[in-house]
Amino acid sequence: LIYTDRSGQRNPEYISLGCDSLPVLRGRTPIQVYTDYMRSFRERFRDYLRRVIVLRYPESNGTWKFPGIREFQCYDKRQKQSGNMTGKGGTHDSGHYKQFPEETGFLRRDGAWNTKYGQFFLEWYSGKLPEHGDRILTAAKATFRGTETKLSGKVAGIHWHYRTSKHGIVFNFACMEMKDGEQPAYANCSPGGLVRQVKMATKTAQGELTVENALERYDAGGYAQVLE
Repeated sequence: LIYTDRSGQRNPEYISLGCDSLPVLRGRTPIQVYTDYMRSFRERFRDYLRRVIVLRYPESNGTWKFPGIREFQCYDKRQKQSGNMTGKGGTHDSGHYKQFPEETGFLRRDGAWNTKYGQFFLEWYSGKLPEHGDRILTAAKATFRGTETKLSGKVAGIHWHYRTSKHGIVFNFACMEMKDGEQPAYANCSPGGLVRQVKMATKTAQGELTVENALERYDAGGYAQVLE
C-alpha cells in the first residue's frame, strides 16, 4: 500500500498513488478517506480558512543525503502491476539515494533515460503524479467550495544536478531565495535556472505562481533575490 523503492525499502508516510481508486482501507478508497479528512478539517478550522494554511508531505525516507539523486518510488504492488513495469521491471541501473547522476547507468549523460524505454518510463512516472493530483484536487475543490479558500499545490525545490543532461529523478520547486553562486559547484546546482523554468512554464500555462523560501534567511541578499 505504501511507496517502495527498487531495493524494497518502504516509506509508510503516504499511501501509494497506485491505490487511489482501490477499496484498500476497510472497503474505502484513499480518495474517499482524504475527502473525509478534508471535510473534517474544513469544519474544524472554518474560522481560519481565509488565512494561509500549509499542509505538506515529507520528502524522503531518511536515507538520502545532499546532493544525492534519491530513487524512483514505484515498486509497491499496485504500481508494479501498471503497464510500465510489465516485462521490464522498472529501471535496474538508476542508482541509489546518495549517488550522483554520472555514477548511474540510467541518469548519466546519454544514459538509459535517453532510450525509447527510458523516455516511456519517465513519461509514465512523471504522468502518474498529475493524475493523482487531479483526483485529490477534485475532492478538495468539492469539499471547500463556498469557503473562499484558495487551493494550491506545493513542491520542494530540487536545484542540485540541474545543470546535468537529466535533472535527477524529479522536477520540483521552492527555492526563491537562493542564488547559483551560493551553491557547491560539485552538485551542479542552479536554483536560478529552476526558478526561471518554473516561471516560464507557469506563464505558458496561464497559471498562478506562488513561491516561498526553502531555508530560513535573515539577510538582505536573500530577500532581494526573492523580490527579483
